[in-house]
Amino acid sequence: MMDERTSAEEHEQLLEWARRQQQLLTSISDFAASITRIRDHSEALHELVSKARLLIQTDMVYLSLNGTDGSGYTNIVATDGVWSEEYRRLRMPLGAGVLGKVAKFGGVAQTADYQNDSELVHDAEVDRIVAGEGVRAILGAPMRSEEGVIGALLAANRFPGKFSTEQVFIAQTLANLAGVAIENQARVDELEATIDELRGQTTDADRELAEERRLARVDEVLLSVMGRGAGFTELGEGMSRVMGREVQIVDLTVRHDLRNAVAKIGDAERPLVMLSARAGEPMTSMREDGAPFAVMAATQDEAAVGAVMVEGELLEKDAAVLERCARVLGVFLSGQHRERTAIVRRRRELIAQLLAAGARGLNIAVVTQLRELGIAESEPFRILVIDGSESTLGDFQHRLDLDFGLSLLYGEFDGQIVSLMPEEAFERIRAMFDARGARGWGGMLVGHSPRLHMLEIVPEEYALVLRVLNAARQSGHTRTLVSLDSYGVIGAFLSKVTIEPTKQAIVAALGPVLDYDAEHGTDLADTASAYLDAAHSVAKTAERMHVHANTVRQRLDRLAQLLGADWAEGQRGLDHHILLAAHRLVGPYRPR
Repeated sequence: MMDERTSAEEHEQLLEWARRQQQLLTSISDFAASITRIRDHSEALHELVSKARLLIQTDMVYLSLNGTDGSGYTNIVATDGVWSEEYRRLRMPLGAGVLGKVAKFGGVAQTADYQNDSELVHDAEVDRIVAGEGVRAILGAPMRSEEGVIGALLAANRFPGKFSTEQVFIAQTLANLAGVAIENQARVDELEATIDELRGQTTDADRELAEERRLARVDEVLLSVMGRGAGFTELGEGMSRVMGREVQIVDLTVRHDLRNAVAKIGDAERPLVMLSARAGEPMTSMREDGAPFAVMAATQDEAAVGAVMVEGELLEKDAAVLERCARVLGVFLSGQHRERTAIVRRRRELIAQLLAAGARGLNIAVVTQLRELGIAESEPFRILVIDGSESTLGDFQHRLDLDFGLSLLYGEFDGQIVSLMPEEAFERIRAMFDARGARGWGGMLVGHSPRLHMLEIVPEEYALVLRVLNAARQSGHTRTLVSLDSYGVIGAFLSKVTIEPTKQAIVAALGPVLDYDAEHGTDLADTASAYLDAAHSVAKTAERMHVHANTVRQRLDRLAQLLGADWAEGQRGLDHHILLAAHRLVGPYRPR
């Protein structure tokens, strides 16, 4: 009977052990499954120590990972059941205590009473923290990866005592599973980091591609505008489409510009344009109302020739587009400058051919070009010659560009502007000079021919306009617009007669005086003209000639010797007065 009872008890114990093992294996399996499902590294570690404490059945469980910085420490990274913050943040030197021993040597270790275990390597600071937590017994199992020991799983009690074989088995099993889980999590993290990096690279590549496409679209705008022969309006609209907001373009190569597409540059923008040209990058500033704006200079040979402006904040992605817009504007302005230069050269050549040859020497191509500019024998036209200082002529030329663009035929000859224009264009210019409050032009004179209809007389009429200008300059003419009509009856007379007989009459009447002036370098002819204009007043003549009155009297005596004592009286005086005025208009005298 005794043997039967003993056998039954042993059988029951065996069954209980088997059930316990089955429960343990099930719990460990659940543990392994649960920690591998967790993707947050920190959460996985805390889940691991929490479940491990339930399975091992101790006061606390904590996890440490060996440092990878070569510092020689293993660091607690997750705890369950630990009271003090110092213990949670404990850094154990490798080889010291149970934790350091396991983490360094990779074997299971335990102590029934930590403080009194002389076989362990103790660290004073660590011992203080352990005592403060009340820890007595400690069990440690190493966590491994393919590269070796990566840390340790530790269980501890606040009372002394040796851990059971089952607790050791559970600790080692869980440590093995934890090591695999941590390594797998590290691989997953590394893989996700790689994927994120690749995604980031793809995103960066897509962003760079989008930016390159935007830059390419700016180039396409330039090609489209230049290919279609379009202008600033189309260029500005194209740039605005690419930028996604309104773009203003500035042309600094002209002083006056009425093109709607071209912005006017103000005092706030001009310094920024110069700074942008020097720096080679956009400049930003604020309007008076606090609104931001950006300016990028368009340059040629490092000089600012234009600018592109946008209102609002300049985003980093837009800066490169703004720079490309400015570069495109520079190319466009360069092309326009070359085109304008070519047009100016061709039109100057056209005027030169007309002045040299008249109608008989013009081929059909030249006549056709003149007709396209409104100059034809069937339509009235005028010759204008503008004389003045370089700066004044520059201002007037810009005014012509402003009012007429490329529709007006003009060119520069010997420091003067020569133009052939339809009667309608001339009337606009005359109205500009005659308008009330019209600007002064700094001594500029504009000589013009009468209304013309024949191309063959252009050279002769051009020479006459030059003589009118010269006479106006010598006589101090006060009006800007001058012609033969400006000289009253004599001008009207000369406009109706052939010039050569008039020259012969001048020589016949005034020859001795003109010969004397040519031989001695005197001003007898001018003095005679001024004397007759001043109604025989010696004082007024001296003032006009800028000489002393006695000098005038001496010259009058010489005139009386050459022309006779009555040269300024009666009919002879009138004849001489008319012929002196005609002499100023018909051209230089050639001595006999």
